Amino acid sequence: MPNDPLMHAGHYLQSLLAYWWPFCRIMAVFSLAPMFSHKAISVRVRILLALALTLVLGAALPTPPTLDPLSLAGMLATIEQIAMGLLLGLALLLVFTVFTLIGDVVSTQLGLSMAVFNDPMNGVSSASIIYQLYFILLALLFFAVDGHLVTVSIIYQSFVYWPIGSGLFYDGLQTIAWSMAWVISAALLIALPIVFCMTLVQFCFGLLNRISPAMNLFSLGFPMAILAGLSLIYLTLPNLAEAYLHLTRDLLDKIGVLLRSGGHV
Repeated sequence: MPNDPLMHAGHYLQSLLAYWWPFCRIMAVFSLAPMFSHKAISVRVRILLALALTLVLGAALPTPPTLDPLSLAGMLATIEQIAMGLLLGLALLLVFTVFTLIGDVVSTQLGLSMAVFNDPMNGVSSASIIYQLYFILLALLFFAVDGHLVTVSIIYQSFVYWPIGSGLFYDGLQTIAWSMAWVISAALLIALPIVFCMTLVQFCFGLLNRISPAMNLFSLGFPMAILAGLSLIYLTLPNLAEAYLHLTRDLLDKIGVLLRSGGHV
């Protein structure tokens, strides 16, 4: 009888340890996933969100193997969950990375690549001003299409297709590697109209400089280039929502391939 409390305590401790590996994977996803990894969300809030989601999903997840977290197998399982979470978080971040590249390319074309806030004391610099404009639109679209719920659904499906202790798979890593080329090509295709038009504007300024060397195009061309670039952004902005939804559907297809590469269902 005196050992009953100790046995119950050991049973409760073992049941709590079953939540450790899901928490590691969910926390790793939140460290890279769009919106969840934003600097406005502190690490403390991120940990609380991961704990809450672990408790909510814990009962519906497949039963994890009985492992001692301090043993070699338990440590390897922990590293495996962190790696899987980072892999999924990186996959979810790809669409936002596309628009980060678009913002940088467009800012360079407008001559606004240096329009960032640098903090040398903390070693922090803000993103380009054009990307910040795109980010506001992306944030609204993300919540409008229930992107946060899609993220939670992908996390749950990852435990179904990649159970704890199943290991990493080469096919999933290859899918992420191919997606990097997909990010660059998508960014160039979306930014191509603005890049082409701004190249024509710069060509016209160069032609005017050859025709009338006395004209001070340095002081006149810079504001005119910014005005033309902002007009192009205004004309292409309505199409960004459709481009975002198309890229998101393509991304979800790639994540489906990534999850099914586990082959446990």
